[in-house]
This record gives sequence, structure tokens and C-alpha cells, in this order.
Amino acid sequence: MKTLLLSVLVYASLLPVARAGVTVHQLDENVSFQAVTWQDNYAVASGTSGGIYLSGDDGASWQQIPAPTGSDNRQFRDNQRLTNGRLLVMSAGEGPDSGMFISDDNGKHWQQVSQGQQQSTFYDCFYMTSLTMGWLYGDSDEQGLFVLATSDGGLNWQRQSLPIKAQSSEGGFASSGTCLNEAPGRGVVIGTGNGDTPRLLMLEGNQWQSIESPIAGGEAGGIFSVQATVNTVFVSGGSLKLAGAPASAWQYFFNSDTWQALPELPLQGAVYGSALLATTEGVEYWVSNPQGVAVLKPGADKWQIVSQSNIWSLACQAEKGCIGVGKNGVVELYK
Repeated sequence: MKTLLLSVLVYASLLPVARAGVTVHQLDENVSFQAVTWQDNYAVASGTSGGIYLSGDDGASWQQIPAPTGSDNRQFRDNQRLTNGRLLVMSAGEGPDSGMFISDDNGKHWQQVSQGQQQSTFYDCFYMTSLTMGWLYGDSDEQGLFVLATSDGGLNWQRQSLPIKAQSSEGGFASSGTCLNEAPGRGVVIGTGNGDTPRLLMLEGNQWQSIESPIAGGEAGGIFSVQATVNTVFVSGGSLKLAGAPASAWQYFFNSDTWQALPELPLQGAVYGSALLATTEGVEYWVSNPQGVAVLKPGADKWQIVSQSNIWSLACQAEKGCIGVGKNGVVELYK
């Protein structure tokens, strides 16, 4: 069985390919990556066919690590490695195909700590704000908005009661694991979609609030990805049904409670993933989808195309650059 073959770390067999400012790895053409996270020197990429890869040198080399037993058909659409070495991966899918898994030894042993309890359950994204606290967002159901929380490092997850009514069919997009993120100094922020009015769900202190967005909603439309700074939230998305229309990108300002449209994106349909890169000039906003990767630099009135590869998810670190992952096991380093 495949899981037995993965009992030891397996090094990626293909050498990286370099091109103008981009280093490309192809780790496994049978795995399409849907999420990447990057903490300190460790990057984690995960996706289809139970594929999970770990880098301990900022993406220069990658190792495949053993996935949870029986997960060959799972799609690990979000992940996070904590500073204590704990690795959490989230599978997205209908009902029991949605799950949360934890490993404290780089995949030698896994523990499933959460699973979809109804056929309507669908996990979209999660984020650990500390070694103990974390949040998970999924599609709404007959009970309303679906948010889980953990206070013990991900071992136990409890559903939260939000004082906000769910819209019909409101949920999220498990396209890159970035529909929920931390709002520094405030709490967490969630971007919703599929409802009539996509919005931000904000938790600040112990209070949840709903902030309507100018992004168009409806079936397969809305907010796909959120990134936050102390003062603003960068919001991107669009519609999977309007493939010929430009994707959407906006900025929300906390202090004035206002929205500002960002320059028209050179990507069409919907943005899948996004990340922020802090530089000496300010914050760069990176976005991606199957058409490529674009970056909006501080003060610029036009996006710059960085890659035309099929990239679903991005992660950036100051003074290091960004990592993108996507279709057919591709990992790209942008420096």
C-alpha cells in the first residue's frame, strides 16, 4: 500500500528549474497543491491524493511526509505548522470527507481530531492564532453559520454560536485555505461567498460583527481570500461562473469602515489565494489563480504579472519572498 511506502521521508526526485526571478520545483505531477503555509524556515504544501510535503529550508528542498492512513482520496486544502512542531492539516469534502488531523512527529503518527458530522458539512479553511487557539470555517447548514474553535492546540473543536443569521447557501471557498485569517491585534476575519451579499465576519474581542462587501455574490461568487494588517483587510475573489470577467480585489479600512477598489486585476474569474509581503517600501499584495500570480506593490496603479503558472495558494515572508503552489505538484519560489 502507498501509506506503507511513506513510512520514511521521501525526497522530491526532480531538481528545481530557475527562470527570471522564479525557481520552479515539480514534486509530484499526480498531486495538485491547494494550500501552502510558511512559518520560520518551515513551509508546508498539501493538496489532492493525500499529498503533504514539508520544507525546512524556506522551500529550497522538499520532503514528502506520510499522510494519515486511508487519505489517498482526500484533498488537504489547508495546513499549518506551529512553532512547537505540531502539524495540522484540514481535508475538505462533503460530510465525513471533511476532517482535521494532527501530527507531532512529521507524519509518523496522526490523530484525527474532527470530522464532518452531517452530509451537508463542508470544511473550508482554518487558522491557529496561537499554540492553543484556533478557528475553522465551513459552509453554513440548517443550524446557521458554521464556525468551530479550539483552545487546546487543535485537539478538540467546538461549534460556536454566532449572533449573525446565515444567508441562504452562504459558505466559503476551500480553494487555498485563506478564507479565514488573523486580524493582528483584533481577532479573526472570515470571507464568505455563495450568498446574495458576500461579507466579512469579524471577531474582535468576544464580539462578532458582519461587514457587507462590494464584491458580487450568488452561486460560486464572493470572497475567496482575506489578508489583514493592523489597519486594513485585503479582500479578493470573484466568480467561478464568470470566467471571462476580471477577478475582484478590494481593501477594507477598519478606522473609517469604508471600502476601496484596487486596480483591475489581470486575472479573470476569481482569485484563489493571496498573501502579504512586508517590504521597506510597504506591504505588497500577492494574488493567484489558475491563470497565474500577480502582485500589487505599494503606491502602484497596476498589477505586475509574476508567473503564468496554475497557482492556487501563496505564502510570503519578509526579507525572504513568496512561495506559490498549484497544479501537478508545482512549487514556485519568488525572490
